[in-house]
Amino acid sequence: MASANGNSKLAVFLKGSAILVASNMCLKAINFFLLPLYTAYLTPTMLGVSDSITTFTGFLLPLLTLGLDSAYSAFYFEKGDADRAKKVYTTLVVVFLLVGIAPLLLFPMAEPLSVLLFDTADYGPIVMVACASLSANLWYLPFALELRLRNNMFLFGLSNVVASLLMIGLNILFVSYLQLGPMALILSTLIVNIEQIIFLSVATHERPRRKYFSSPLLKSMLLFSLPLIPMVVMNWVLSLSDRYIILAFQGGAAVGLYGISARIANMANVVISAVQIAYTTFAFSSVGDEGIKRQYRMIFITESLILLFASFTLSVFGEEIVGLMASSAYAGAEKALRDLLFAQTLYAMTAVVSYGVLFKKKSAYLAVSVGCGALVNLALNFMMIPSYGIEGAAFATLVGYLVNFTITYVFSEKCYPCDYGLKKVALCAVALYVAAWAAAPMAVIVKILVMALGVLFVSVVFRKMIGKAAALVWRRARKK
Repeated sequence: MASANGNSKLAVFLKGSAILVASNMCLKAINFFLLPLYTAYLTPTMLGVSDSITTFTGFLLPLLTLGLDSAYSAFYFEKGDADRAKKVYTTLVVVFLLVGIAPLLLFPMAEPLSVLLFDTADYGPIVMVACASLSANLWYLPFALELRLRNNMFLFGLSNVVASLLMIGLNILFVSYLQLGPMALILSTLIVNIEQIIFLSVATHERPRRKYFSSPLLKSMLLFSLPLIPMVVMNWVLSLSDRYIILAFQGGAAVGLYGISARIANMANVVISAVQIAYTTFAFSSVGDEGIKRQYRMIFITESLILLFASFTLSVFGEEIVGLMASSAYAGAEKALRDLLFAQTLYAMTAVVSYGVLFKKKSAYLAVSVGCGALVNLALNFMMIPSYGIEGAAFATLVGYLVNFTITYVFSEKCYPCDYGLKKVALCAVALYVAAWAAAPMAVIVKILVMALGVLFVSVVFRKMIGKAAALVWRRARKK
């Protein structure tokens, strides 16, 4: 019975992931293929200004959530209280409603912030719009979390589709038609976040009720989440702080070039975000089930191999992709692409193994691992960006994520031992990374040959797993 229940939960997870991948894939592809339009109207400096302001709000968002987005899932499934889910939902709707006012209080600081970042007050209005967008993001967050944890992936996926289509339309309007420059992408984000408040609050079909607000519950959640705040600061340092170091040493145009590579690397988020969103509910609701560790292993290996192949392919053809998708002003952006792609893969791998720590509510362990990765990343950024520019920044990011993954994995094994098949995944990762580095400057025909060899190598390493999967598909096909 336990095994059947575990398989049922796995089926729900796979279905949820598939829905989210399907809802994101076409839209990400559309947005990706609009890069030529954006780069035709936004100079590298304009894009650099937009990305630098977005990086600032990206720092504030995890601070203002107080780590409660992680506490939401950790406390939502606790047994022994029939109204626990309603209490978590109502309590955090109220909290985020109040916290969402904070970014609006920064309006008077908009021009000084613009001067601090760019030595001019001209971008103050853009900073104000970005702060308003951050408030809207905080206000819709609890509704999005509620849909995810109910496992209502259809409505959650539909919200992504609506938001992405609206974002694409607004970007075309503001970038190419109205030519709003660095304001364009940030204004689009504000409007989309307002739309998300409306859509997601209606989609949840449940209003927060006063009787479900729980101060003791909030206190318990804060005790869990507040140690995560240093972690989210360090996570920002690890993933985004390099933009400001590039800005200081290489200028706004270099930030724009780096932004193009980052946008291409973010294509991996089609898989990463879908798996993470669906995996949270699956992992917390399944821990303790018979045979569940085999399923955790399968998910880890499958996601890792998909992302490694995507990173390998995009890295090998990085120069051709950037040349095709961006104007000549962005030549050289591909130098950062390979390391950013493999860093994204390490991020996804870290997210899966980190649940061993989260099951035991040892959030301080994650703060240590992210902190170590961030400090290594920061030191390498200052060492490498002045001489190597965006290529040095990307390498520093890759090393930082590698440190974060390694320490997280060690802590996770201490809290919740699980054989993820890491040795074979690591072997494939190193082989594909070296192959991508070696093939990048070669002719296209050689790149295709290298790709074929990469596929063959991984197939040999995981031949048993691939054989079992093929046999399972064959048996099911014959039954039909």
